[in-house]
Amino acid sequence: MSSVQGPDGLESMPCAAEAIKEGYLYKADGSYNLTKITTVTDVVLGIAAVSSIDDNGDAKTLTAGQTMNFFRPGCGKKVKVAMITGITLRRGDRIYTAQTAEADGCAKNSGANSAVCIGTYYGPDNVTTAANGELADVSLDTPVGGT
Repeated sequence: MSSVQGPDGLESMPCAAEAIKEGYLYKADGSYNLTKITTVTDVVLGIAAVSSIDDNGDAKTLTAGQTMNFFRPGCGKKVKVAMITGITLRRGDRIYTAQTAEADGCAKNSGANSAVCIGTYYGPDNVTTAANGELADVSLDTPVGGT
């Protein structure tokens, strides 16, 4: 059987007209371009491998359909994932999608409200996040739509 993923679980996928942020969680929009998740029940199709930046180092808004690299859920790789603020992460915590009120595109360590699991935290033990978007080490060991 041949693999449809690139090396290291990376896949180049089309994006919505927005800036892409490393470690944030993305879903398909109505045109099948990736956009940040906005609810706990969104199905994550990719975790951004890098941020889109312009020549000045600022966030760059992409043209709809422009591609970027994303890690696929279930690829088994340990990657950086954006977390919500004020959670304490313990090694082995399951990591889930977060609610809109907390931060679009971010993850958390609670499966409340039918959140979708994306993997397992494997960073330092007993770390509290200081801001939305803080990156943490997560193993993408749960397939798309995982529980």
